[in-house]
Amino acid sequence: MTAPEGALKVPGHNNATYGPVPKASQLFEIEFLEITPSPVPTDRIFFQLLRGEIPPSKNKDPAHLDKLLTSATLTITLSAILSNGEHEDETSYTVPLRTTGFSLAGQLSIRNSTGAYVEHLSSSGHNDILTDCQLPGMFIRTGTWTFKVVAELEDGTCLFAITLTQWLEGGMKD
Repeated sequence: MTAPEGALKVPGHNNATYGPVPKASQLFEIEFLEITPSPVPTDRIFFQLLRGEIPPSKNKDPAHLDKLLTSATLTITLSAILSNGEHEDETSYTVPLRTTGFSLAGQLSIRNSTGAYVEHLSSSGHNDILTDCQLPGMFIRTGTWTFKVVAELEDGTCLFAITLTQWLEGGMKD
C-alpha cells in the first residue's frame, strides 16, 4: 500500500509517513525506518529498525533531556476499515520506550551510537530502536489497518510520530 497523497514519507524501506504529529514538531530526526518483510504479514515475525538522533540544535539541556528520556513512552494506536466496510474502533496501547521483552510476542531493544544495547534513548548521538513482533491472524479481522506510533516525553514533547497503513489478512470472522 502506498502513502496517502500529500503525506511526507519516512525515509527507508517502508510505507510509513510522518504523523499524526507534524515532522517539524518532532524532536527525534529519523534517518531511516526499515521494516521487513513488507508489507507486514500476519502469523509471522517481522522486524523494524528505526535509526535517528536528537540533533544538537534541538537539545538545549542534555542532562535534563536525558532524564526525560528515561520515562519516555511509546503509544501505538490501531484502527481498521474492514473488508466488509465496517470500521474497527481505535484501540491504543502505551508502553515505556525502553528495552523491553513482551514475552514471545515481541521485543523492543535500543542501541546507542556505539552499537551497545542500552535501557533507553540517549540525547546525544545516533539511537537505534529495534523491534521484532508478530500479529496473530486469529485476532485480526481482514481489512485496511492503520498503525499510529507516537513516542513522547513525560512533558508531552513528541520524540517521533509515524503512521503506517496496510491491508492485513486476518483469521477472525466478522
